[in-house]
Amino acid sequence: MIISFEGGEGVGKSTHSKLLCSHLEAQGLPCLSFREPGGSSFSELVRGLFFREGIDPMTELLMVLASRRENIGKMIEPGLAGGMIVVIDRFIDSTLVYQGVLRGLGVEKVRGLMEASGTWVVPDLTFVLDAPPERSLARIVPGDKFENQGIEFHRRLRQAYLDLAGEHRHRVIDSDRLKEEVSRDIIAQADLFLANTGSGSGHPA
Repeated sequence: MIISFEGGEGVGKSTHSKLLCSHLEAQGLPCLSFREPGGSSFSELVRGLFFREGIDPMTELLMVLASRRENIGKMIEPGLAGGMIVVIDRFIDSTLVYQGVLRGLGVEKVRGLMEASGTWVVPDLTFVLDAPPERSLARIVPGDKFENQGIEFHRRLRQAYLDLAGEHRHRVIDSDRLKEEVSRDIIAQADLFLANTGSGSGHPA
C-alpha cells in the first residue's frame, strides 16, 4: 500500500508523514517513508540539483522522473513486496501541480510523460494538507526557489492542489489547526481505510 502526502509549502507534510509512520509501526505495520525529490542515494543527489535557480521546467520534470524511477525500483517495489506500507512526502500530484500547472507544462502532458516513463504510480491513499498560504508560510524559513516565491504563487499552488484533489483516493485535511488535531484526523482516516481494505502491500497502478 502507498500513502502520499501532498500540499503547499509549510502545511506539515513532513511532520504528519512521520507521525503516521510512527502510528502504523506502533500497530505492528512496517512502514517505509521518504520524500520527493529524494529517497534513494541517487535521488538525494538529484534533489540537490533540482532546487537550483534557472532550471528549465522540462529539465525539472525529467529530474523528478529520473529520481522517481530509481525510487520505484530500489525502494517502492521492494518495500511493497516486503509487506511494508510506503509513505511518501510529495509524489505524483506534486509533479502535476508544480511542473504541470505552475511551471506551465500542462497537466495532461506531464501525466503522459509519467505514464510513458513508468513513473505514474497511483497511491492507494493521498492526504492533501490544506492551509491558507499566509499562515502556512509563517511556519517555515524559506530555503528553496519555490518557498521563496511571492504570495500569489502560493495561492495558485493551494488552488491547484484543491482542484486536483477530486479522486476517490484523496482526503483533504485542514492543516490550519493544532498539530495534534491534524494528526488525529489523518490517523483516523488512515485506520478507517486500512480497516476497509486490509493492510497488505499494494502494487503500482
